[in-house]
Amino acid sequence: PVKIGRLFGLALLALLLVACESMSQTGAKTSSRQDMNGGSMSAQIGKANGTATEVIEVEGYLGEVLDVDVTLSVGSGSFKIELLDAAGEATLTLQARDGQAVSDRGEMAVDDVGEARYRVTAEEAEDVEYTLEYTYR
Repeated sequence: PVKIGRLFGLALLALLLVACESMSQTGAKTSSRQDMNGGSMSAQIGKANGTATEVIEVEGYLGEVLDVDVTLSVGSGSFKIELLDAAGEATLTLQARDGQAVSDRGEMAVDDVGEARYRVTAEEAEDVEYTLEYTYR
C-alpha cells in the first residue's frame, strides 16, 4: 500500500509539473538545419503567452555540450529564452521586451538520448523571432 501511494504521488507530481508548463501561440513557423559542425533552429511567432520547454534533436553527440549563439527580437510584450544544462538548469537567460532585439552566447547540454533543451516564456508577446545557432564542442 505504501508503494502504491508513493507511485500515485509521484505520478500526480509529474502531471502537475507538466500541467504548469503550457504555451499558447499563433502564427508560428520554425525551421532547422544540421551538419557535421552544428546547426540552427529559427522560429517566428505571431503571438504567444506561457511557458514551454523545446527540444533540439542532435544525432550522434550524446552527452556533449553545444556552444550556442542566440538572437531574439519581440515586437511587443516579453519573451525569454533559457538554454538548459543536463539537470534542466538555465545556463543562459536572454529576454527581450517591447521592440527590443538582443543576442548572447551560451551553452546547452545534449542528454543521453540526443536531445538538447531550452525553455521559452512569453508574456503577451507579439512578432517574436529567434534563432539558436549551435556548434559541437
